[in-house]
Amino acid sequence: MNKTMLEQLLKEHCSIKPEIFAKAREIHKEQGGGIGRVLVRLGAITEAQLIESLAAGLKLSIYQGEDIKDDEIFPLLEEKLDINFLFNHQIFPIKADRERGILYAVTDDPFQHSIFDYVMDKTGWKIAPVLAPDGTVKELIRGYRGDTGRDFVSLDGEQDTAKLKEMAFEAPVVQFLNHLLGRAVELRASDIHIESSEHRYRVRLRIDGILHEKDVLEEQFYLAAVSRVKLLAGLDIAEKRLPQDGKFSTRIASHLLDIRVSTIPTVSGEGVVLRLLYREKLSFDLENLGMEADHRRMITEVIKRPHGMLLVTGPTGSGKTTTLYSMLTRLNSEERKIITTEDPVEYQLQGINQIQVKSEIGLTFAGALRSILRHDPDVIMVGEIRDKETAEISIQSALTGHFVLSTLHTNDAASSLFRLTEMGIEGYLINAAVTGLIAQRIARRNCPFCSRPDEPPEYLLEQYAIHNIRKRFADLIPDGPAYMKGEGCPQCAGTGYRGRTAIFELFDYTDDLREVFLKTMSLEALRQAVLARPGFRHLREDGMIKVMKGLTTIEEVLRVC
Repeated sequence: MNKTMLEQLLKEHCSIKPEIFAKAREIHKEQGGGIGRVLVRLGAITEAQLIESLAAGLKLSIYQGEDIKDDEIFPLLEEKLDINFLFNHQIFPIKADRERGILYAVTDDPFQHSIFDYVMDKTGWKIAPVLAPDGTVKELIRGYRGDTGRDFVSLDGEQDTAKLKEMAFEAPVVQFLNHLLGRAVELRASDIHIESSEHRYRVRLRIDGILHEKDVLEEQFYLAAVSRVKLLAGLDIAEKRLPQDGKFSTRIASHLLDIRVSTIPTVSGEGVVLRLLYREKLSFDLENLGMEADHRRMITEVIKRPHGMLLVTGPTGSGKTTTLYSMLTRLNSEERKIITTEDPVEYQLQGINQIQVKSEIGLTFAGALRSILRHDPDVIMVGEIRDKETAEISIQSALTGHFVLSTLHTNDAASSLFRLTEMGIEGYLINAAVTGLIAQRIARRNCPFCSRPDEPPEYLLEQYAIHNIRKRFADLIPDGPAYMKGEGCPQCAGTGYRGRTAIFELFDYTDDLREVFLKTMSLEALRQAVLARPGFRHLREDGMIKVMKGLTTIEEVLRVC
């Protein structure tokens, strides 16, 4: 069940005004936590109403204060489960149905499926959640602790590094991280965020470019999980004052992963991000990017040229590296020598020489470029032009018989030229070197499992000139518009989106545009000249073509463009 489905459930069982839901969504977005818990804090519903609504919608029972049978449950706690793990994740077994192989467990969160899977793996019993108000599980565990004389791990004040290291190797922490990685792979996440704020510790996954909260941790478990990640990545677990970067590799199911780890110190604790890179063979191909046929033809012509510079621009995470890799794959042959300099090298490309920038030892983009030029390359890829020195060497390389591909951070394609002038590059050199420019964004695709026809309101079609776009680019939509929208299903985690597609704005930098650029040095004048070109379309127009093809939605295009 996702946030939207939970809202529908609460609407059916509770009288909540739309403006209250809107406020709850805003708080949820800023502070995290479940929508239901936010509504309780706002006083819109009671704890009992939340539990009753969840129980009715999910067909679960509610804990009525039944006695726990010590002879059934305590052996499980002694032999197979860790009490600290149960405390941290607010789950506690109360009854075992041996005939059916079901373990009934009290929880205030029936959606923490990875935790239920962990308990099932440890006990061999299927978990049946029993709903209870917030705080009930803590009371049950405190009662168990009193009966057995057990205590919880305390890590108040200055943390004991040896104890953290010991906890990092304990089964619950190891299992939790394994389950987290498995869940991330299952959901096609690109990043895992382990974060701390005042008295709150959470795990979020970035799926199709959007962060989703998946777990809330107690402090002890958060500290142990962070330590576990740092140990795997070869980082110093005692160092919490400085940022650290590391990496490790692992296998999750059939997937081989390279995982880049980055930590930062915050006022409330360390933040950790794990970037997941899949090592299996990937297909980098222009056809798979979402590039329309006319754009593919133009790019293919540009990259065939023996020398010049092609710039790809867009914000971080907009797919620039994937686009560059796809063009390099198209260019790769026995007749060409291709060398790249990247920070970092995200994927290894067969037959291409790739250099990892290491600024800490003096290997910068500019330094790597100088060395590359002594190795007789035909094609050079510079991961990013960050400074004047790198820009100058890249321009000179393009002017001396090499084809150069690189990236910049600007809002549209035309702005790339002016970013180079801001770095101190003369206009005539830019005109002589640059041959093509691309801007791009990434939008989420409609889920193929739950998408249904969905005609947008006429006012939206008029507001964003979609009818006009359809007429201008009718050849790209030969069968007419087929508007679709995902309803939300288990395959897309209820979001209505699964996978992503790129949106492009590109043009061949020809003599007429060079003249406008050099004579006016005006971004607006250059934009108008580009817009006047037959067949050109800006980012939002390209996005709307994908809307008409049923690939994504108007809302998603507006979000990224």
